Amino acid sequence: MKTASNHNEIATLSTVLLSNLDEVVFFAKLSGFVQDIMGEHKVLGFEALSDGSTRLLSENGQALSSAKLLNKGQGLSGYVARMKRAYYSNSVKRDPIASTGIREEGVEAELCVPVMIDGSVIGTINVQSLKKDRNFSESDIAVINDLLAQLQSPIRNMHLFLMAKNMNRELLSRIEAKEKELSSRVEIQVSKGFEDNSQMIGLSKNFLDVVHTAKKVAGQDFPVLLEGQHGAGKKILAKKIHSWSGRKGGCVVASCSALNEAQLDRELFSSKGLLVQANGGTLIIDDICHTSHHIQTKLLRALVAGEMIAVDTEEKIALNVRMIATSKVELKKLVEEGKFKEELFYRLNTVALRIPALRERHEDVKVMAEFFLNQGKSQAKILTSGAIEKLTSYFWPGNAHELKNVMERTYILTDGQYIEASDLPEFAQEVKVEKVEAKIEYIEFTLFDLEKKHIIDTLDHLQGNKTRAAKTLGITVKTLYNKLHSYGLIEAREQ
Repeated sequence: MKTASNHNEIATLSTVLLSNLDEVVFFAKLSGFVQDIMGEHKVLGFEALSDGSTRLLSENGQALSSAKLLNKGQGLSGYVARMKRAYYSNSVKRDPIASTGIREEGVEAELCVPVMIDGSVIGTINVQSLKKDRNFSESDIAVINDLLAQLQSPIRNMHLFLMAKNMNRELLSRIEAKEKELSSRVEIQVSKGFEDNSQMIGLSKNFLDVVHTAKKVAGQDFPVLLEGQHGAGKKILAKKIHSWSGRKGGCVVASCSALNEAQLDRELFSSKGLLVQANGGTLIIDDICHTSHHIQTKLLRALVAGEMIAVDTEEKIALNVRMIATSKVELKKLVEEGKFKEELFYRLNTVALRIPALRERHEDVKVMAEFFLNQGKSQAKILTSGAIEKLTSYFWPGNAHELKNVMERTYILTDGQYIEASDLPEFAQEVKVEKVEAKIEYIEFTLFDLEKKHIIDTLDHLQGNKTRAAKTLGITVKTLYNKLHSYGLIEAREQ
């Protein structure tokens, strides 16, 4: 094995790398130089992608005609890119960490070193040996790291180039997605006179099905029941049904959860109350699940008889009111529990629509988030793919209301044009228990290798905390250090 101490050759390599803004050329030249130093069977150059996957770009200084992709965490390149530290295996056939990857039959040992700058891994260099007696060690890592230390300028240059290229790729992808979206997007905006910011946006089939059904029934005068979680958009859709109906009167909302029985009775049934105000139009009974049997009985009379007795004047008032009720609780269950009048339920249930929760229409999160982020803003901001992934993986118990609040907060607190995942708040994760039938692929390795993998996985899980890892494994810290030394992962005394 040669050394990487020839400064003239390294200076020439640095100049070549700086003059070629192409990742394929970069990793080809770099892997070729390492091949000259190491003199082993094969040196591979992998690019590390932002989603955790890696792709093979070069072998022994030659650029590949087509890149070979490894999924997130797969192979030594994926492991090293994630852990941001070098790793070697002198028995790849029995090493579970090295069990996946790209190598020829007959490769006995492999060394993988990250190509890093400022804590960011842009790729890995993998050295593979066919020699059965070849044992990679810390000194081999030091040779490659010494070379990479002298190439920090071209590595930094390539890092910036890849960042710009990925951003450009992401923007092009967004433009394509936006063009598709414009052809199929359904946006419901409540007509003038309703409260501000009343929008329902979506592309998902279950959302569109509800909207299309609502449009079909809007022109009829029978009652409608809208059920769904808090913040799902029940009241907004109710208002839109009124605007589609062609009714000449106004659209009035009765907020049942905000008033006690006596207050709601006066609010609804006085001579100047909401039912009278809604005459010729629509009354939205918001959160009807909170009404008492007394209120339910009077609403039923207004529906069946088309009249009411005013609570303040006791006069009989004729009504021409279309009722749309909303409930975040399933009314049928309340009927079964004796908390809701059965006859009123069946009257309202003439047309019942359930608005899906945001967790049931994750494909809508992206378009809704972008809308809420830039709504009414003169300076548009852009969500990166990492931010979108974080948003879509959350289960949104507060539905559209919660998403709107998060995006408005994020816009204010983020200075730049691009919204990264780190700019978003940390979301609580929903606990899901799934039964997955996975095919178990048998890999032949020894108890020594199995113990090695378990210890490494424990350290990874505990972010390298050896004291906690030793306690978890049920061994002393000294024993843990001895085992790590025997694996070639640390020097004899890293204590």
